[in-house]
Amino acid sequence: MISNMEKVKTVLVPFGYPGYPQELLDRFSKESEATIRSEGIDVVTTPMVKDMQGVSRARKVLRESEPDFITVLILSWIEAPQVIATLKEYLHKPIFLWSHTMFREKGERLTLGGLPGAAVVRETLEEMDAKFTFVWAMPGEEKVKEKLRSFSRITFALRQLSGARIGLLGYISMGMYTGAFDHLSLRKNIGPEIDQIDQYLLIKRIEDIKMPQVEALKKRVKKDWNIASAVTDQDLEITLKMYLALKGLAEEFAWSALTIKCQYELSRHYKHTPCVPLSMLADELPCSCEGDIPLIVTQLAMYYLSNQVVSYGDVHTIEGDKVLMGACGYAPFSLGEGKSSVDKSTVLYEGLANCTIYQEGTVTLARLGYTKERGYKMHLAIGQAHKPQPFREVGCLPYPSMEVSLEGSGEDFGQKIMSQHYAIVYGDVKQQLIELCKLLNIKPVEVEEAKK
Repeated sequence: MISNMEKVKTVLVPFGYPGYPQELLDRFSKESEATIRSEGIDVVTTPMVKDMQGVSRARKVLRESEPDFITVLILSWIEAPQVIATLKEYLHKPIFLWSHTMFREKGERLTLGGLPGAAVVRETLEEMDAKFTFVWAMPGEEKVKEKLRSFSRITFALRQLSGARIGLLGYISMGMYTGAFDHLSLRKNIGPEIDQIDQYLLIKRIEDIKMPQVEALKKRVKKDWNIASAVTDQDLEITLKMYLALKGLAEEFAWSALTIKCQYELSRHYKHTPCVPLSMLADELPCSCEGDIPLIVTQLAMYYLSNQVVSYGDVHTIEGDKVLMGACGYAPFSLGEGKSSVDKSTVLYEGLANCTIYQEGTVTLARLGYTKERGYKMHLAIGQAHKPQPFREVGCLPYPSMEVSLEGSGEDFGQKIMSQHYAIVYGDVKQQLIELCKLLNIKPVEVEEAKK
């Protein structure tokens, strides 16, 4: 069930066949509606479709509704043309194809022929490029409830992505080709709008923030963080002003997520990186740095699917099935192990850095990218995050990092690697990401099992 999020809405279209007991069809239809409602999904049910007059009545309800997905309920054997006539205008919408199967009445095992009818419809929908998932079960069975939970979350993510706005301050750092994007293609095919501004506006907003706005925040972080002796009060004040400025911009421009180019305007010229401000803000909305749009879109999709704080890391090494992940001073503070550690960097970049090690647990890694034909693909992996062996980039502070033991081949992961940045979320949302990819015509790229 979706928690802390808006409800998802479906239109339930029950399909039957003349000659079967109407009381059975009605009962199973009502039980199916109740099963959907039990998962926290809003349901509007059309009149049952058993003939062409039923098609017209169902289409009227569909036209008057704005569902996130359509539930096509195959109660019995049906005439497939009636299903397609009902859905023809809506094949672009996500479809939950649900077939009833066997049931028992008075100790006897019976069927209304639902699965044979659904088998015809399933193949037909595939050949017509419909966006659908398929499940066969009777009302109340855990199989269909689990599938409903997952599909409703996926369609929620789809809806949210279509209306999302991502703040982009600057553009890609250091010529990272894989961070570039096709604005119109992204808006058309995946959904988010990219709202680009330059870093000057951020600096102007930092300058406009007065100290009284910072004092309470400063007192709180001094209590909550382990702050290195190299960090001055001035460092802390500018960092907190940057956090407040970024938060203010996100609220003003209604950003669902943001990414910012740090190198070199902020890191060398302004001498204050956004690492710590982003580590703070990432507990409120998805954030990343270096202007990597495919990365932040992946993070946003993971956030909508999981309702969890999302992060990212650079891939630093791959040894066997283990991948070492860490960004140079960024990680959401809520994902850290123990008390947060903040230090001051003076090598490669200047500014405060988050040096907190990540918590352990199951994680999903993913990254959106382009195919050679300029379509979309997504690399996905599951693993267990552990504390890494201590390491550092030459001359730099320790990074927020994790060592991920993959479920699959590290060699295969490396051979398919799509950039240095990978989105991270705790929990296993791999299958939901794959289903979301199918609805968005994104090619899933999975990690193969290790060769024995």
